[in-house]
Amino acid sequence: MNLFDSAVRAIKTPSTPIWFMRQAGRYLPEYREVRKKYSFDEMLKNADIATEVTLQPIRRFNLDAAVIFADIMTILAAVDIPFHFMAGGPTLEFDISSSHDVEKLSAERLQQNQKSLTPFLTAIRQTRRALGSEKSVVGFAASPFTLLSYLIEGKTSKTHNRTRAFMASYPETFKKIMHSVAKLTVEYLKLQHSAGVSAVQIFESWGDVLGGYEYTEYVLPHIETIVNAISTTLPVIFYDKGASIHFKHVKPFLEKNTAIYSIDWRIGIHEMANFKVQGNLDPALLESTPEAVKIATKEIISSRNSIPGHIFNLGHGITPEAKMECVEAMVETVKTTKI
Repeated sequence: MNLFDSAVRAIKTPSTPIWFMRQAGRYLPEYREVRKKYSFDEMLKNADIATEVTLQPIRRFNLDAAVIFADIMTILAAVDIPFHFMAGGPTLEFDISSSHDVEKLSAERLQQNQKSLTPFLTAIRQTRRALGSEKSVVGFAASPFTLLSYLIEGKTSKTHNRTRAFMASYPETFKKIMHSVAKLTVEYLKLQHSAGVSAVQIFESWGDVLGGYEYTEYVLPHIETIVNAISTTLPVIFYDKGASIHFKHVKPFLEKNTAIYSIDWRIGIHEMANFKVQGNLDPALLESTPEAVKIATKEIISSRNSIPGHIFNLGHGITPEAKMECVEAMVETVKTTKI
């Protein structure tokens, strides 16, 4: 069993496995060359390009896992909700007040429209074939709250006020829709498993806009639905950008399942001693100096105190401004630090 597959199962490894979020992206010159030729929408719809972009950081850095090149909006292709990418992120055509639109958010609809996901699933299969057994393939999906927030807002939002207002105005309706999105997400992740991923990650990208009560009441039950349905056959990583806010609320959930908790940079790895954990270098450090990166990387690994079940990652996605020498320093430090 390779480093990544061992770590997600809390099996002791000689060194800490590493991959990082937004692994295939604009910080890489080879990615930028591909991007000159194709729009982001075109890249998502072309399995060969998606495969190539997925493999680029593996070739350059010899990372332990390849995260498939896709977007958290990709799932919407299978439920007939239009989306496209402009400068600043995705825009979506969805009306939360329309029962016709809301009814699209169903697992049954995704099952019927699997062909619309062919490029994405083909890229997973091709990536799996291209990598040796020493490398893993990570699939992913948005958390129900993050996906529903995009749908309600219609685009990336800095405040998520419309989402929070809808949740407060129609709490039972919100919970019902979240339940449907969770079931939809389960089917989506099952398809990724069938295509060959080694593990999946749930991205809670916007959970930090909620307080602890709201998160516990409206969000966490639906994360639990997904984890319970998937983790019996496939390791599940739960990335929580609000980890520093929500940990005491999420802790009981972590204590009763096998999820790996991927945390933001604002909480210490040492606080996760009793759990499988992923993280959590501050992405801003990759815009600093190699020396600063090495020090911070070693501190994170040391904070784990050799307890099995740690995957090194960032506390959020890598930025386009990340310096190549800093990325290299991070990867080299992780790979050469024995645990």
